[in-house]
Amino acid sequence: MKLFKIFAIAALAMVSSVSAEAGVQLSNMGSNGITDTSLGSNQDQNQIRQAVGFTTGTNNLKLDSISAVLFGASSPNTANVTLSLFASAGGNPAPMGMIAEVSRAVGERSVQTFDFSGSNVVLSANTTYYVVISTNASWYRTQPDNNDPAVLAGSDWSFFGVKGNAGSGWFNQTERPTFAISSSDQTAAVPEPALTSLLCLSGIALIRRRMKK
Repeated sequence: MKLFKIFAIAALAMVSSVSAEAGVQLSNMGSNGITDTSLGSNQDQNQIRQAVGFTTGTNNLKLDSISAVLFGASSPNTANVTLSLFASAGGNPAPMGMIAEVSRAVGERSVQTFDFSGSNVVLSANTTYYVVISTNASWYRTQPDNNDPAVLAGSDWSFFGVKGNAGSGWFNQTERPTFAISSSDQTAAVPEPALTSLLCLSGIALIRRRMKK
């Protein structure tokens, strides 16, 4: 009976071994990713297009959402603003590297969260990506203006910098647009090798004990 309990505990541990890398990975909009941390200054994307870069950690994860403080159009009108995810090429957004995009109606300045959960976008491990906003929006900067997206507890992602493009190519920017990105596990939990070994040994011991009976 005791071995059976061990076997059950091992099984429960395996099921609960979900990666700690889930939720908000990088943010300069507070730990919940939806706090307006902007200083009131914004960049019209039709003048200088901006791209926020980030590098993923050691696991493949599913993209859930990306948030930013944006201005689309004066109330009561709205603009259909698109947020796009690009692959990186040579340290810049790849010209033909658009991976996914989501659009939503944006009016006056507010926190906007673009939901990618239905897009099934998987972010590959140890890979750099860029987030770009469509040209019909203004992207608000953080307070202070050099506030990098911070790595949150449990995350092994990293911020890769901000690029600007006024029409003649990408250049480095010191300004920091508001930005937060959330992800979740790509699939059901995969057991750690140690847990798998424990589970197998417990099962073998249980079978041998029953055979002796």
